[in-house]
This record gives sequence, structure tokens and C-alpha cells, in this order.
Amino acid sequence: MRIMRGRPPRCPAARAGRAPAPAVIHPERTGDPAVLRWVVHGVELPFVGPLLGAPGLDELLGAELTAVEAVPGALLVTAAPGGSWRELGPRARTALVTALGRIGAWAPGPGARRLGPDETLRWCARELIDGPVGEIAAAHGGSIELVGARDGVVTVRMHGACRGCPAAVLTMRQRLETQLRRRVPGMRAVEEA
Repeated sequence: MRIMRGRPPRCPAARAGRAPAPAVIHPERTGDPAVLRWVVHGVELPFVGPLLGAPGLDELLGAELTAVEAVPGALLVTAAPGGSWRELGPRARTALVTALGRIGAWAPGPGARRLGPDETLRWCARELIDGPVGEIAAAHGGSIELVGARDGVVTVRMHGACRGCPAAVLTMRQRLETQLRRRVPGMRAVEEA
């Protein structure tokens, strides 16, 4: 069963020939207080692995930031020892948005590799199913299994109380699809296996 089909609408700026809106990012805490995970919406990262340099970030790398690592849908950013995210956060956000506007100029580090769109979609779907979307299903006595991701379509299988539940179709899959659409350009639909 398909929830939504087709490509997301292009933004009005793109239709008018103007530059697209800047990337939307938000920080999330990690288990390490020195590392923030900046979730990226609407921009496909050019690779996964260490980032050696990027316009906007170069001024902070080495001084206030010790590392930036690209993972599917996010950037793991490490503050220098003694750095405070409360003070560094606004500068880091501005630098990251600038860098995301010029991803063609990024310098990958050793071991960095390009991910294909299917691998990126699968990674982000797995993260959401193992995290916030899956937690909602579990709270209602069910679970969601990722079956696959191909050509912009994510296939899931509902288990437990979620299987056959109309609320699961409306809430879980729309929530999963909406969040995936924000993170992965080219995401088309969520289907049930």
C-alpha cells in the first residue's frame, strides 16, 4: 500500500530561477558532550567520512572544531577541548550552512567514500525506525521493520499492534515519510511489504 507517490514539489525559488533556500540543520546531542550531531535536511552530502575542509568551516577547523565527519543525513562535529557548544553553537551553525551551500568545494579526508542514493535512504530510514519513529510504534505495542530502500521508495513491514492498524498507517508511515523527505532529496514514498 502506498501512502504518497511522486516527487516533492519544487520550491517557488527554484521555479523562478532563483537560488534554492539554504540548507536546514538542527543539532542533536550525542553520548559525547564534545560532539554534536547536526542533522541536515534537503541536501545530499557528497560523501561519508572525515571532512578536511569546506568553505565557511575552514576558519573554525583546527581552532574551535577538531573534527567534522559526514554520515548519511548528518554531520558529527567535535568541539576543541574546553570548547562550549553554548558559545560555539551559533558560529558552527552559520559555518555549516555556508559549507552546505558549497558542497562541491568540500575536501574529503582519508577513508571518505561516496554513498549512493539508495544507501543514504536506507541509512536514514534505519536511523528513524531505530529511533523516534520506532519508539512511537513500540509505545503502542508494535514495531516497524525496514525491508528495503530502492529508487526513492522505502519498504517497511508493520508488526504487533501496528499490523493492520489504521492509526499506524496514518501516524507511523506519514511521520516516517515526512522525516525522510526532509532528510533525503529524491525520497518518493513509503510502502508496506
